[in-house]
Amino acid sequence: MADSTTFTTTDANINANEMNNADLIVYGCMFPWDKKADLIHLLGLQAATSTTDTLSSSNVNLKQGTVHAAGATAETFVVDSYFTKGDSYVARSIKRCVQEKVRMGVFRFDFNRKTADPTDPTKFVVPGTFGMAYPNGFPQTEAVNNLLHSNITYNIDGNTQEGVTKQDELDPRLYQIGLKLYDYAHNTDMGGTMDPTPDPLDEYLNNNKSASGLPKATK
Repeated sequence: MADSTTFTTTDANINANEMNNADLIVYGCMFPWDKKADLIHLLGLQAATSTTDTLSSSNVNLKQGTVHAAGATAETFVVDSYFTKGDSYVARSIKRCVQEKVRMGVFRFDFNRKTADPTDPTKFVVPGTFGMAYPNGFPQTEAVNNLLHSNITYNIDGNTQEGVTKQDELDPRLYQIGLKLYDYAHNTDMGGTMDPTPDPLDEYLNNNKSASGLPKATK
């Protein structure tokens, strides 16, 4: 007879609404040449592996054996960086950071925890993590049927700091575009922006059809 206290797989059902959504992690950036009043730019979304905080260790040989000594931590942000049409500022700035070996500010915002600002309930605040980082390069990912983006590893110089950012500090595109990049699209969200391309054969037959509906006689 089965024990009534036996754990079954049905007991492990997970309510997705109670879990953090990875698509709501959005990254922003600032550059040394930005003005103090500039808003935080949209950088992109997290990649398959995103934030790491790795603790290094070293071996110390003693008479009684080997012990491990904790070393420094190394943090990285791996970000799919997306760029909008008609605005190459972020792309050119990242490339400049790579070429001139300059650090840039990288923000990691967790919109799972976005909440109304108690000082102004019509606006929101969002918690985030900030660090100064060196981008490891500027590769261009040009996959067909995909958005042009660069998958970049940002090596944090020192340690990241946690804080809260107000809505007015963010470029609206950061939360308007960033949060929609991986949203599910319905049929009503697509179409109506371009004319269809005619089939060459149909176009030829239509252009060479007589009033009777038969193909025009050729000389």
